Amino acid sequence: MLIANVSPRTMAKTTDTAWLSHALMESEAAYEIEGYDADHSMQFWDWSVQAPFAFKVHKKATAQFHEEVAPTPGRLSVVDCGHAENHPHITDSVLRVADLVILHMSPTQADWLRVSKPPEATPFQDIIRRAGLFRADGRPPETWVLLNRTVANASSTGYYRAQLEGKGWNVFTTTIPRSETFALSMNFPVIGARKSAFGALVTEMEKRGLLP
Repeated sequence: MLIANVSPRTMAKTTDTAWLSHALMESEAAYEIEGYDADHSMQFWDWSVQAPFAFKVHKKATAQFHEEVAPTPGRLSVVDCGHAENHPHITDSVLRVADLVILHMSPTQADWLRVSKPPEATPFQDIIRRAGLFRADGRPPETWVLLNRTVANASSTGYYRAQLEGKGWNVFTTTIPRSETFALSMNFPVIGARKSAFGALVTEMEKRGLLP
């Protein structure tokens, strides 16, 4: 199974990808993880080396991702995809083979506009829909939105959840709070992922039948 983590621009996607990968690995199901860094910044790969991670992360920022990547049977392949506004060809390639897409978005006006009405790019819903043209089943990949950098009791979370759902997006109930633990974790070992909001996210994904 291949899980693609995507966003138009910087929306904590790489941080989420690393923590989610560890939460999957630490869960009761103890998923075997294989990572792919499909972002030219190579932050996910570099983090895996600096920390280091208990699973391998491959460099694969290429428009031929769909031709060059063959996920290992029995493992979850977790992809940190390049920013869609800057590298749409990479996003298109990853979406051709993704089994599940997670769109990472903070509940802010700026991020909402990046997703829905970007000034000089394709709205993300159109990116997902057009992926179906190149997939074997002719259908877009299943996609869910993960709201991150949320603030406790802030009305913005509910507001943008409603905006997303009103436009037909699936939105996880679990949200990822704004936290220094997450914000300052890059290039350090990821500790306690299962007990964090990412552990709750894995549980929700399992209950929704999104994981094998």
